[in-house]
Amino acid sequence: MCLDSSPKGTKCGSNSTMSNQPLSTIGIRMPQEFPTKPYDAVYSRLVNKKDSHSDSFREFVSAWNTVAYRFLSCDEHDQAFSESVKRFGKTPPPLERYVQERELYGFFVTGFSVIESFCHGMFAIGSILKPEKFPFVTPDDKRKVSPEVTADKFGKVFSGESITTALHSMRRSQDFRDWKNMRNILSHRSTPGRHGFFGGDRNGEVIWGEKTPIDESTTASRFRWLVDTLDDLLEAADKFTSVKLP
Repeated sequence: MCLDSSPKGTKCGSNSTMSNQPLSTIGIRMPQEFPTKPYDAVYSRLVNKKDSHSDSFREFVSAWNTVAYRFLSCDEHDQAFSESVKRFGKTPPPLERYVQERELYGFFVTGFSVIESFCHGMFAIGSILKPEKFPFVTPDDKRKVSPEVTADKFGKVFSGESITTALHSMRRSQDFRDWKNMRNILSHRSTPGRHGFFGGDRNGEVIWGEKTPIDESTTASRFRWLVDTLDDLLEAADKFTSVKLP
C-alpha cells in the first residue's frame, strides 16, 4: 500500500506530512492535521466497554474507524482536485473534467461522512451512559441517528457539557449546512454545471453550480473547516469521556 511504503513522514503523491504513530484503531499513520491524540484517547476508554456493552461498542468502534478512513479519503480528494486545477485549469478537457468532478464528489461525500460517523460514535457513547435516552437497539434506531439528532439528544441529556456545545456549534455553522447540501446534491440529484466569465470585472472566474468558485482553494478552504471542526469535536469528546468513562 502506498501509504505504508512511502518515506516516513510523507504521503505518496502529495506534499502532506504524516504522523509518526499509527492510529490504535485502523493501524494507519494519518495526516498531521488529524487530531490523533484525542481520537485515540476516546477509543482507549471505550474499549473497556466492549464486553459489558457489546452492541453499543460495536457501533462505536465501527463509526470511529470510519471517521479516520473518511478523513484520509477526503484529504486525498482535496489534494487531487487542487493539483488537477493547478495543472489543467478551471475548464479542462473532457477527461480531466471528469477527474475533477470525481474528486469533488469524493471530497464532499467523504468529508460529510466524517461528521456523520463522529456523531454516530457519540450517540453510541450516549447509549452506554444513558441507554434509556439513547435508544440504539433496532436497525431503525440506528438509521435515525444523524448529526442533528445527536446534537439534540446531547442538548437534552448532557446540557452544559463541552461536547454538547461543540455539537451545536457545528450544527449551526453555515459551512455544515453548505457541505450537507452539496453532498445531497451530488449523491442524490445531479452534477452541477460550470459557468465561466469572460471579460469585465469577473473575467476568468468559473462558478460551479449556483455559487461555488472553482479554483485551487475550492476544496482546500473547506477541508480546513473540517480539520478545525473535527479538532474541536474530538477535544470535547476526550474531555467528556475522561469524566464520564474514566
